Amino acid sequence: MSTRAWAGIIAVTVMLITGTVSAQTPRKAVMVVDFADRAGGWTYTRETVTVRIINRLRDDPNIRVLSRDQVQDALKQARLETSGILDWQDVQKVAKTLSADYVLMGEVTTFDQQYTGGCLPIVGCAYTVTATVNLRGKVLDAAAGAFVAEPTAESRKQQSSISVWVGYWWGSVSIDNFDSQLIGKATLEAVDSFVTKVRPTIK
Repeated sequence: MSTRAWAGIIAVTVMLITGTVSAQTPRKAVMVVDFADRAGGWTYTRETVTVRIINRLRDDPNIRVLSRDQVQDALKQARLETSGILDWQDVQKVAKTLSADYVLMGEVTTFDQQYTGGCLPIVGCAYTVTATVNLRGKVLDAAAGAFVAEPTAESRKQQSSISVWVGYWWGSVSIDNFDSQLIGKATLEAVDSFVTKVRPTIK
């Protein structure tokens, strides 16, 4: 094959690659404000839920999620609250400084693990453990200055336990073992449901 023919093939290939890249839709940038813990109880609820929401959003190749530290620093510099559902005008200004297309804010309204049952002679101790996690949030279109969605999610999981229950549930739960605990499994299910509702609104 002649040199001129090879040059033609290379030129066409370059044009095809360039056209494909330019035709790709730019990823939407999303800033996630920490989800406020309205339930109380466990110290790490806010961090645990927020990080898992960020990680699930990052599974979508069309979404670019800003780092949690970057968002927290920007909110502090603007002298705003760093968690919860904030005033849309205030958070819109922060979003513009970070070049974010959307803002996701929310609250953890229920985050609990209850034990029912007890101990009987000879039979021993038996409990039913119920973990419940509820989330509510808002998605702000930063350019339009309007909320485009108000997603919610609820998860409730149960299991039986023959161990003796002593004290509050969070006494045996840490960040390291969280996902393997019943409350952790309920959280992951609630986060998955929540993010599934958020994704279609980011476009």
